[in-house]
Amino acid sequence: MISLLTLLVASTPSAQASDFSWFQLVPGFEKGGAAAQMLHLDESHGASAFLIPTVWGIVVFILGLAFVARMGIQGALAKGGTAAYVPDSGLTVRNAFEIVIEWLYDLVQGLVGKHEAKAFFPLIGTLFFYVLISNLAGFVPGLLPPTESFSHNLALSLCVFVVFNYAGLSRQGFGYIKHLAGPIALLAPAFLVLETISLLIRPVSLTVRLSVNIFVDHLLQGIARSLGDTFLGMLGAAVLPVPIYFLGLLVCVVQAFVFALLTTIYVSLSVAHTDEHHAH
Repeated sequence: MISLLTLLVASTPSAQASDFSWFQLVPGFEKGGAAAQMLHLDESHGASAFLIPTVWGIVVFILGLAFVARMGIQGALAKGGTAAYVPDSGLTVRNAFEIVIEWLYDLVQGLVGKHEAKAFFPLIGTLFFYVLISNLAGFVPGLLPPTESFSHNLALSLCVFVVFNYAGLSRQGFGYIKHLAGPIALLAPAFLVLETISLLIRPVSLTVRLSVNIFVDHLLQGIARSLGDTFLGMLGAAVLPVPIYFLGLLVCVVQAFVFALLTTIYVSLSVAHTDEHHAH
């Protein structure tokens, strides 16, 4: 079954070259179409030109899953009594969301506390699901994952940068700035420079970590397909990348978790009091 699936993937245009996207089949996105002209898609080549449509497609897909999950929860609550708390039989969208959200919320609450978890979990949870689905988009023939784009990941990281600094300023006020100057007045300028650099490195670190991991994962898949095709033909191109696909799935999940975890840690450090911050 896996071999047949990988054979299908390896034989698609997106697996052999990066010059195909399913968006090219959508009216308006073909070469010279209205959407293509508006997004300047004709000026660039390959599936990477369809980054913005892919991002919006992922957003719509996630909203659709969330809508289905919410409908499932509302249906359960409508039953009333203990039946409202009984999970669906099998792995439904509602069950999957409840499992992942409960696990992630417990993690966030353990790091930032109950009060702050309510305030920041919507952002952290959204980032986790968005990065995860964006990573997994690379397994769909004819799509490239948005998280392979450095500029896309930098935009996500800058949002995190704004949020955790806002969290620190809103919770600690001037104390947040004072903490950057360190505990010794004489060394305050040096501490301020070092702490500022440390803050600026955080979004860069988030960006580079996510971009490099997803890029290398796809690079390894491409190398495996190329080697398999060279030495064993189409069958080799289908079979040889299978271990890389499993590794890629692991990378997709881990990188989404790491992005959400680091965001939580940055918020936790920003909202902590000075003594607790030094302890961290």
